[in-house]
Formats: sequence, C-alpha cells, structure tokens
Amino acid sequence: MISTFVSYRMLTADLAKSTQRTLSSAQVAREHAYYKENIGKVQSVDDLLKDQRLYAYAMKAHGLEDMTYAKAFMRKVLESDVNDANSFVRKLVDSRYLAFARAFNFNEDGTVNAGTPVIQDAMDLENIVGLYSEQRMRKGQAAAAEVEYYQARMATITSADQFVADERLFTFALTAYGIDASIASTSAIKSVITGDLSVVATSPNYAKYEKLAAAFSFGADGSVAAGQAQTAAKLNETIYFNYDETGAGASPAAAAFKTSVYNGSIANVTSVDDLLSNPILREYVLVAAGIDPILVSDQMVRDMLTSDLSDPDSYANTKPEYARLAAMFNFNSDGLLDTGVPAQSAEQQQTLIDGYFANYEAKALDSEVSSTKDYRFAMTLFSSVDDILKDSRVFNYVMKAFGLDPDEESKVKIRQVLTSDTSDPFSYARRLRDSRYVALAEAFNFGADGKAQGPLQAQFASSKSEAIALYTETLGPYDHQKAAGEVESDYYSATIDTIETVDQLIADKRLVSFIKTAYGFGREAISDGMLRQILSSDLDDPRSFVNTGTNTRFRSLAEAFNFGTDGVAKRVTLGLAQDANSLKDTQDLYVRQTMEQNAGNENQGVRLALYFQRKASSITSAYSILADKALMEVVMTTLGIPDAATQADTDVLAKMIANRIDLADFKDPEKVEKFLARFAALYDIENPTTTDSIPSMLLGQQEVLGFGQDLLASIQAMKVRI
Repeated sequence: MISTFVSYRMLTADLAKSTQRTLSSAQVAREHAYYKENIGKVQSVDDLLKDQRLYAYAMKAHGLEDMTYAKAFMRKVLESDVNDANSFVRKLVDSRYLAFARAFNFNEDGTVNAGTPVIQDAMDLENIVGLYSEQRMRKGQAAAAEVEYYQARMATITSADQFVADERLFTFALTAYGIDASIASTSAIKSVITGDLSVVATSPNYAKYEKLAAAFSFGADGSVAAGQAQTAAKLNETIYFNYDETGAGASPAAAAFKTSVYNGSIANVTSVDDLLSNPILREYVLVAAGIDPILVSDQMVRDMLTSDLSDPDSYANTKPEYARLAAMFNFNSDGLLDTGVPAQSAEQQQTLIDGYFANYEAKALDSEVSSTKDYRFAMTLFSSVDDILKDSRVFNYVMKAFGLDPDEESKVKIRQVLTSDTSDPFSYARRLRDSRYVALAEAFNFGADGKAQGPLQAQFASSKSEAIALYTETLGPYDHQKAAGEVESDYYSATIDTIETVDQLIADKRLVSFIKTAYGFGREAISDGMLRQILSSDLDDPRSFVNTGTNTRFRSLAEAFNFGTDGVAKRVTLGLAQDANSLKDTQDLYVRQTMEQNAGNENQGVRLALYFQRKASSITSAYSILADKALMEVVMTTLGIPDAATQADTDVLAKMIANRIDLADFKDPEKVEKFLARFAALYDIENPTTTDSIPSMLLGQQEVLGFGQDLLASIQAMKVRI
C-alpha cells in the first residue's frame, strides 16, 4: 500500500485535477447538478429540510453529515442570527455550525431574507448629482454657441424670408419668446415679424407673438437693411430671454453676457425709469444687491433708488440689501441725475458687478443644493420606475442631469429606457443610438418589471460577517487590542459596502490590511497586481488565477468577494436562500468532502491530512484545534501526545500545544506541508499496514511496512519545528 504522505501528495500536487476527477463521478455530478438547479427554489428553512437531497448535500459539504438526522437541532442553527453573540449558533463550540448558518440567508422566523433592493447604487447616485451640477455649465456652453451664431448671422439678414429659412435663427428667436418652434408655421411667423398679427389673433399665445413682432424691424414687405433686422437693444433682449427659456440663465455664459450688456448700457441710463424699462438691467442690479427680482415691484425698486440714505427712516434703510442697492447709484429723489453726474461711478459700477457674480452664483448653487437634497431623499424612498415618473421634481432632475429636456421627453419612452438591459445590444436604450439614454439606463437599477433590484455589492452580508469574525479571532487577549480591533471592524463593515470596484478596494490600504489579516495572509507581501488578479478571478474557469498551481490557496479569498472578471462588483440577486458565492463555496466543499471521504476509504490518514490542509489557515488558537476532533488527531499524532493526554484539563492541553507549535506557521502552505509530512510518517508508524509481497506470498508470510521502534521513539521525543 502506498504511504500516507505519497497518497496525500498525489491528490494535492494538482488539486484542481483531483477535484475534477471527483466531480466526474456520475453520482457526484448528479448531486452537484441537483443542488445547483434546486437551491434557488428554497424559500424557507422548511423547504430545505423537506428536500432530503438538498439538505444532505449541504450538511455533507460542511462536514456535518453525521448530524443530518438532527433536523430540529439544525433548524435552530439555521434560524440563528449569526451576528448576535447570544444566538444559539454563536454559543456552540463547533465552528462548523456557524459556517453552515452563514452559508444561508434565513431570518429568525425561518423565511428567506428578502434583502433590500436599491433604486440606485451609491456611485451612480453621486455621478448623477455631479452631472446635475455640471448641467448648468453645459447648458451655458451650448447656449453660448447658439448666441454666437445668432449675433453673427443676424448682422447679415436682409429679409424676413432669409430669417425664417434659417432654422437655427428661427428656433433661437421663437424659443426666446416662449413659442414652440417645432410646431410653428414659417409663413405665419413671417407675417408676425412683418407686422401682420391677424394670423395669430385667436391664439392663446397672442401676447408672446406681440413680443416677437416687437423684437424685429422688418418692413411690411419683409425687407430690411443688412444689420438692421433688430436694434442692439432688441438683439440683447432676445438673447437674454433665450438664455432663460433654455434653462441656461444661471450659467457662467449667461452671467458674462448680462455683464457685457450692463457695461454697455449703464452709461446711457439717465433716470430710474431707464433702468426699470430694461429687463436685463433691472434683473442685473437687483441680483447684484441680493434682491430677488420676482419679489419686488418696480415701485419698490424706485423707492429704494430714490431714498435719502442719510435719513434713517427712508425706504432704502428698511433693509440692508435695499440700502446696498441705493448706495451703488446716484439718483436724486425725483429719479433723475444731476447734470454731469453718471448713474454710477466706476467704483460703484465695479462693486455692483462684483456683487452680481457673487450673488448669481450663490442663488444658482442654493437652487442646486435644494434640488439635490430633494433628489437624495427621494432615492431613499423610491422603489420603482413609476415613482420617478410620477414625481416631477425628480423626473426633471434626472432628465437635466443627462442633458435631456423634461418637457420634451415622453414618460413612456423614459420608462422603456430605464427598464432596458444595456448589456443587450438590441435593448430599447441601445436602439435609440444616443449615448445619453444608455447612460441613463445604466445609472439606475431597475428590472424589466420596473422594480428596483439588488445593489452592486463587493461582498455579501454573510461573507462580511465571516470576514469580521475571522479578523476578530486574530486579535490579542488584551483589552486595548480588542478595542483597536473593534474600531477596524466597524470601519470595514461601513466601508466595504461602498466599494464597487477592485481598484477602489486596493486604494484603501486599511481595507486591504484588514482583509489580508482576516484571511490569513497578513504576513505575506501580496502586490496590488496580485490582489487584483485574485479578486477578479473567474472561479468557474479552471485556468483562472486562483484555480492554478499554488494560487489555489487564494481561492477562499476570491470566494469571499463578489467581483466580476472586469473588477467591478456584481449585482446581488435578492430573495435567495444562498447567494452566488455561498452556493459556489458549498459546492466546492461538497466535492472536497467527497474527495476526502474517498481517500479515507483507503487510508484514513490521507483524509485527515487533506482535512488539515484545508482548515490549517483558519486555525487561530490551540482551542481551535481542540474544538475539532480531526484537527486534534493530526496535531496530537504529529506532536506525539498520547491519547491519554486528552483527559487532561483543556487549558493545560491548549498550553501544551501552543508551547510546541507556532500557530502562525499554519498560514504558510510550505510549512503546513512539512507539518503534514511529519504527521504522515508518524501516522504510518502508529498504523502499520500489512501487505503481501511476492516473497511473503511464496513463503506464506506477511511483511509489515513501517519504521523501527527506535526511530519512532526519537521522533516522538522531538519538539516539532515546522
């Protein structure tokens, strides 16, 4: 019979191939497929316990096959709160039960935890907020380009026909005066701008057409001298109105335009009436003083500008902003100026302009902050596409963020966009051939039914809980060590939920340190590149990084996270008894347990060695060994501790083991192999195997394979040094 260590090495030299050989067994393959196909149908602990094949499979996978009969006990395990230190499962000494409970998503009432759907992941929410903030700039830039064209082109227009034939001019001017250019008749508009308003006499928008007509200087025959189609004042007024109508009135481009108009016009102002009759100037000076133009009448503004500031009872002195406005002008009480005195000195003019830029920005930002606050709050409440479509504030916010006009976009169309699967090249959003709609669809988390789905999550809740538990086990015995560990665990718990890519995780060295410590790699120098390969490995691909060679020791680390091969966190499917990683882990464990059992059928020592190799990195103390019969047998055999010693006090036995083994060495695969080589040798000595050699068969004798008693005694007397 082949020695224990040779048999062990034959299986572990290429663990992936050994695993595949085990999985190729017809019975194993059938159970493997059945579990994968049916575990997703489980909606309660009852469902799991009633399906004997599923239940037995899971129990065997977690090394609890001998407890399969104890369904009442296992129900209590599965219904325990794994995060509650006082729960049933947390009070059990055997850690296998806690691992089993963590592998499932059951509530304390036995139902499957439904999870929390999210309408939008954290990163997408922040991206939309950023886009909304930028849209003011983008609108201003787009509007400024149209303004430049309008100014240049209007200087060349010599007829109404030219004007209505130029779609950009036509749209710009009609938009400025609140008229929908997309449905306006060019012939009707030509009549209006040449003075014939009879064609729109019955229109509810007649007042708008009147303003449009007043903005142009075309003759009745439609002719006009080049550059005379609009006066400078009317040209500026049209541009001013266009900025506001297109939603770009609070943009830097609009502010620059208004300032230019103000600088060019203020010298011609000789009375308060001149100022109030020009809508651009009126708005400009009021915003500069911190006064909302909508909330004050012309008479109120007149009273401010004609007040005597030396009189404490004057109207301007009733409010600081009123006094601020009055101080920036030189009007007399009659609203006129003294001979030779300008409306503003150069210093006053500059003060007013500075005030405008300070206040227009503040007003715009206040509006953004308010809208963003409303949006963030809505995202905590909404759970479907309909919620967005029904709330005009949120709908407008989202549309503007993506450069879409909320007044023009059909809600039926937007529903189809938001429920599109953008990974499908033939999805509705993709077929629109507009990147804005694709970006819109990808910014939200809706299924085809319009309901919110699970979030992008770097780590499932069960895996996070396990990581924290593993990290806690590495802490020292002192209070300050435990307190520091609790701080790190709290940081990890709060931060890992915000991670959406491997690169984000790697950039947070505090998280990396926590993970390495928790999973037993704290002493290893793992580069960022290697960690990226580990976390983005495809666990189903036998050629992926963690499935080849010695890298298989990192597989458990990869299984603890939920990243795709592109390094982006995958979306969580809610309402499952087992999440994808736990399912994969359970199936891996089942195959490994089967391989170990098969090995044990021929040599129990090989099974013990395989089990120890699998569990070694999770050993955190001598008590971890004493709590596991198989681990204890390997260690006791290797250290030469007699069976009688197991009757000793637990603390004494734990101290004996700790004094003879550096437990940290079990994190090093090479040292584990050396330890198991010693175990295998001693196991074969203690369990000699008889086999019939050719000479013995001829002589009718048996040959005993083993080691001499002197060698056994010397090995047992040694202190183990891995």
